[in-house]
Amino acid sequence: MFRHTYLLEPGLWAVEGHYYDQEDNRHDAQGQLLMSHAAGLWTLESQLRISGQDQRDFISRYEITPMPPEASFTEWKSQVGGPEPIYGLFVLVEDTVMMPWQSQSGLYWGQEIMGWKSADEYLGRGFAFLKEQKVSAWAFRLTRQSKAEDMEPL
Repeated sequence: MFRHTYLLEPGLWAVEGHYYDQEDNRHDAQGQLLMSHAAGLWTLESQLRISGQDQRDFISRYEITPMPPEASFTEWKSQVGGPEPIYGLFVLVEDTVMMPWQSQSGLYWGQEIMGWKSADEYLGRGFAFLKEQKVSAWAFRLTRQSKAEDMEPL
């Protein structure tokens, strides 16, 4: 059995890897994720910088329903900078955290998968679509920087 530190433990994670736009142009990406746990709400705050001609920053905040110890999934919602709220799940299956999601209208949808490499390292892969057209994809490596629960928000 795997103990998923990415979701189940508060901490700060460094992110680096590649972001692919709708034409499959590859851009370097780097940033941070901060997972916080409070009694009635977990939050995941992220900042991600995409390099290249169209340099952009993605800033998001996920509100997560705390997962009971015996559960293997929980719900989340976010306003990830898009035109409407996003709703999704975190689903634990062995060494993988799966995160299917869709926008309120269902027009935007996607999936992210976090593969456990060690307690301090995950490999993330994901994609986003608008209807039947790919908007983006990504391949990231997450490295845990700190386990501190009382860190400042990003």
